This record gives sequence, C-alpha cells and structure tokens, in this order.
Amino acid sequence: MEDADALGGMTVLVAGDDLGAVQAVRDRLAALGADATALAGDTDAIARAAAADPAPPTSTPATEPTVTTPAPRDPTTADPDPTSPPAPPRPRIVGFGSEPVYPQKAGVWQLPPGSGEAILITDAQHATKVEFLLTPARGDPDDLVVPLGTDSNGRDAYMARWRYEDRFLSANLTVRATGPGGVTERVVGVYHPDPEQP
Repeated sequence: MEDADALGGMTVLVAGDDLGAVQAVRDRLAALGADATALAGDTDAIARAAAADPAPPTSTPATEPTVTTPAPRDPTTADPDPTSPPAPPRPRIVGFGSEPVYPQKAGVWQLPPGSGEAILITDAQHATKVEFLLTPARGDPDDLVVPLGTDSNGRDAYMARWRYEDRFLSANLTVRATGPGGVTERVVGVYHPDPEQP
C-alpha cells in the first residue's frame, strides 16, 4: 500500500505534449502528497518558460555582505617592510654633572679662582660613545672647539677629566652622545674669573 504523503513537501512540474497524460501524472503525484503542476504543449517552450520564471523563494534571501574596496595605493609611497627591525632610538642624556660640584649662577657653572681639575660625568642611554667638548659661548667670535675627552665605556657612566688653567673663561661645556640612532647634545655654560681682576 502506497503512503499518501510519500512526496509530501515536494513541488513537481509535469510537462508534456499530451494534456490527458500530463493531467493523469499530475493527479497521481498529488495523491502521493506532492504539490504538482501540469503544463501541456511544446516541451521546449515550457522548459524555456520555467527557466525564465523560477518559483518564488520560500524565505527571504540573506543580505549580501558589504564589500569595502580599499583606497588605491599611492605609487610613490613604499610599503613598510614588516620584517625590517625598528629604527634604533636616539641617544638620551639623562644627567650631566661634575666632581667637585660647582655653584651655579643663571645656570652657568662658576669655577673658583686658580687652576683646577674636574671630573665631568654624564649618563647617556642608547649611546656608544660620549664626547666632552669646550665650545664657544653664544656671541663669542672665537669658534675654537677644544676636545676634553671621549668615553666609550658607559657601564658606570661616561666620564672625562678636565684640567683648566687660571685664566678668564666664558664658554660652554658640551656633552655629545653618539649611538646607532643618531647624536644628542647637552650644553651648560661655564665661567672662570679673570685672575687679573680684583
């Protein structure tokens, strides 16, 4: 015995040249539970009509995802290489001082009368060497730069020994830290009185 719902839920299109035969098949499929439709006539024309007008969808189609087109790339700008290492940081001078410590006036070190010796000390991060220089003060027509010392071992800070004479001096002490990331300088004024002035 055949099940009356054997084709339940199916939609079937029956087409052919003979209207009687098409209707008989349609009725038989409908008896088995199918939603059957009969079309009689030229089978090629029926096939073209069915292809051009498909059955409506039983549910609302899903919304198409939004496609974002990237902006065109500027051909003059090179793409960053994600495998290249970051640029090394510039040296950073953390502090600059001396031993002995000199009094300051308006930010200028005041050396005592007479000749003397000072240990110049600085901490510099990301540096491979530090130079200590005596450079002309602003407005000084003398452009002579005097190297006082270079230190490339900064484990316990960078240092240089400076022996100064008993003569008038108005100049700058310049600390120049050099490393893979560039050069950084720190300047402090220094003053020594004229021994011939009372």
